[in-house]
Amino acid sequence: MITAFTGILRRMVDKVPGAIGAIFADWDGEAVDSFAPGVKEDMLMLGAHYGVILNHVQSALHLSHFGEAEEIIVQHKKIDLIVRAVDQHYYVVLAVRAGSHLATALRETHAAASALRAEMY
Repeated sequence: MITAFTGILRRMVDKVPGAIGAIFADWDGEAVDSFAPGVKEDMLMLGAHYGVILNHVQSALHLSHFGEAEEIIVQHKKIDLIVRAVDQHYYVVLAVRAGSHLATALRETHAAASALRAEMY
């Protein structure tokens, strides 16, 4: 089923050269929506696991009183992942091929997080 969230995720993926897919999920790692042509199951798994990592980073920063983490970037040999908080209960993950232009990916992830938040409320 296509939702307003699907459209936001699709636009983000389409605007980022080298993007593989995106997922919008809650803090428990459960997918709300995703857009990942050909790799949907992989995105669901990545989204769940990297949401846990963002949650751990949030917890560590709370202990140190540094404030909230807005996003984390994890670079691997073949893909890079941007995990960005949408609000305190949801996050979005964008997967791009390694070597993709991260500034573009970051800009579009930020815009998508704002659009997702606006669509929720």
